Amino acid sequence: MRTVNDNLRLTFGVAVVTMSLLLILVVGYAQALKSHRELSTDTILAQTQAAKLGIEQILNSGVPLPEIAGLNLVLQPIVNSNSSVTGLALFAGHDELYHAGETILDDNYMTIPLNNKFTQVGYLKIAFSPEKVEEVVTDVFQPMVWLIAFLLILFIVSVLRTQRRKVYLTSFIVVFFSMAISVVLLVGSLYHDGLRNKAVSLADIVSHRLAPVLEYNIDQSLVTGIDSMLDNFRKANPEVATIAVYKNAELVADSQYNQSIMLPMLGRIGWLDYSFTTSEFAEVHLTYQSSVVLGQLTKILKNFAILFFACGLVCFAFIRLLGGDANQSSSEQVLERLKPLFLGAVLMESLMAPIMPQFLTSLAESSGLDASTSAIFFTLYFLGFALTLLPAARLIETYDIRTVLVCGVLLSTLGSGILSVSAEGSIVSVLIARVVSGVGQAFVFISVQGYILRFSDKKNKTQAAGIIVFCFNAGFIAGAAIGALLANYFGDRAIFMVATTIGGVMTLFSFVLPSMKASTKASGSLLNNISMMMRDSWRLMKVPAFIRTMLLVGIPTKAALTGIVSFAVPLMLAERGISKESIGQVLMTYAAVVLLVSHKAGPWVDKLGSSKLALSVGNLLAGISLIILGTAFEMEDSLMIVVFTTLSMMCMGLSHGLINAPVVTHVVNAMADRQEVDSVIAATYRFLERLGHVSGPLVVGQLLFWVGVDDTLITLAILFVVIAVLFSVFDRQTSKAVNV
Repeated sequence: MRTVNDNLRLTFGVAVVTMSLLLILVVGYAQALKSHRELSTDTILAQTQAAKLGIEQILNSGVPLPEIAGLNLVLQPIVNSNSSVTGLALFAGHDELYHAGETILDDNYMTIPLNNKFTQVGYLKIAFSPEKVEEVVTDVFQPMVWLIAFLLILFIVSVLRTQRRKVYLTSFIVVFFSMAISVVLLVGSLYHDGLRNKAVSLADIVSHRLAPVLEYNIDQSLVTGIDSMLDNFRKANPEVATIAVYKNAELVADSQYNQSIMLPMLGRIGWLDYSFTTSEFAEVHLTYQSSVVLGQLTKILKNFAILFFACGLVCFAFIRLLGGDANQSSSEQVLERLKPLFLGAVLMESLMAPIMPQFLTSLAESSGLDASTSAIFFTLYFLGFALTLLPAARLIETYDIRTVLVCGVLLSTLGSGILSVSAEGSIVSVLIARVVSGVGQAFVFISVQGYILRFSDKKNKTQAAGIIVFCFNAGFIAGAAIGALLANYFGDRAIFMVATTIGGVMTLFSFVLPSMKASTKASGSLLNNISMMMRDSWRLMKVPAFIRTMLLVGIPTKAALTGIVSFAVPLMLAERGISKESIGQVLMTYAAVVLLVSHKAGPWVDKLGSSKLALSVGNLLAGISLIILGTAFEMEDSLMIVVFTTLSMMCMGLSHGLINAPVVTHVVNAMADRQEVDSVIAATYRFLERLGHVSGPLVVGQLLFWVGVDDTLITLAILFVVIAVLFSVFDRQTSKAVNV
């Protein structure tokens, strides 16, 4: 018989699964809408370019635009064959020569110039409706709601059939991937339909252009230029391999793109071949290039794979709570509960990572300030974070640690909420929001670190500290990917609202952690306690091993994170015209490598008993990363910029993965012979290394403004190589065990 706890566990599991499936649905819908809009726009452009070619051929022969006959035969098919086209007009100067469909709207339209041999003589204006495209995607996705209901029932039935907790994780994996695969197949079907619609449109244009030859008994040998016209159509649509026109099953004209087919099987099964009967006698055959289509489809599926991976990181962190071992100790249970909570708190902030540098830059420019001022705005979050660390560390030693945690989540939520209501308003409100978010995240960070220190022992000290590294980077991965996609679809303000909603959920979830009041409440006021903490910090700063690690490892690493990864890279990529989605994926790569390396680095350092090698190699890799990044921004091709920037961020992720968790162990081990409490040592170090957080955007921003991208990256690369050598030479490693 199921107990009350079992029923509560099932209820929570159903809630997590429901949110997970809805998240996949929303992400899939947004990505499908984005790709379908792009394909619809390409279809409209293909139709318009075909019409443009025909009109310009006549213009080049010397016929004025107003005197061209039969324009309706060329232009009307553009409106008739594509439901997203709501209006079309042809202008010669300010005179409207032809109009079809609704009135041309000002918000959504394309303007296509028309030229003769010498100059522009007119233009086409095509109005289109994104809402029409959205209706198509919405209709296709509606049945997915029934699939969610079915998968929920499947999950509930599988859980009720057994008392084993592992069934939660197993069932969730089946349900999650079933939903993900279904969405991918649905998007593939949408893409195929888009290709067919484009083929229909092109066939319709070709048929109208050749109507006299196809409908009347005209000897095609007497008509010249048909092959050339078809070849121009094909060149205007690079993904088209062949266009052939038949009359009574006899070939009239064709245009072939001579190349080896990349995937012959696609052609053999007819997936890329289309044949349309356009009149009683005529038929148009069209074939797409498999290599081009496969490249476009691979790009879409790659985006889906990344997004589903990001969703999975968040969802699996919560579902693992339900599938945990019933024999876990209370300490292990607390550490497991910390993971989804801290991950969710980081997710709030990282959702904004792909858009925040650009958002703050545009805010500075709209306020009449220099763009370089955005570095100062960007730093306010980290300033609030850094200045709060010491007070927060004292608070968890004085008051209930859970109360401090809840206050932190609420403050971070408040910061996102202020952004959501004032994103286009007062600059003061935005800047206050960033400081408040920084203060809240500092409370969360110190509270989580306090729980880890109190519920871990010397056997799993570094691995427990790795919880912070794991959750930070997992949250960053999910936030960067999902935030970039949703920003393209919903806009910046919606991202702030989503972050606020996540904060509300995390506030409620924080109550699953135990309430832990200090065993000995510190006497005196909060200011006195902070003063005592400052005195402790001053004593620690006089210790050579402590200050050496901070100056040669901690501060440079945090400066690279905020100045390079979080600030400079998104801003420089945006200036090169790279999409928000690609920027998010580049940032994801950094976090993913940090996550992977940190998972291995913690146990390796615990086993080896020496963290010096990891820290030295980490600094050296940071220098190499900056050299690769400098190479990336010397290139002109957007694809190569993204590729080399991704390689650079992978190298930087490897660097920080070797540093983030082991550096805390290194500092605490180095101070093992002193009387300070380990939590005070760790908190003091974390506070002081945040000087890198604060200074990173300022230093990098000013260097970029003064000396440019190339010299900035070379200078920083040399700096990291030098400090790697200095730390390796002058640091004396201790492997003494520390009781935490």
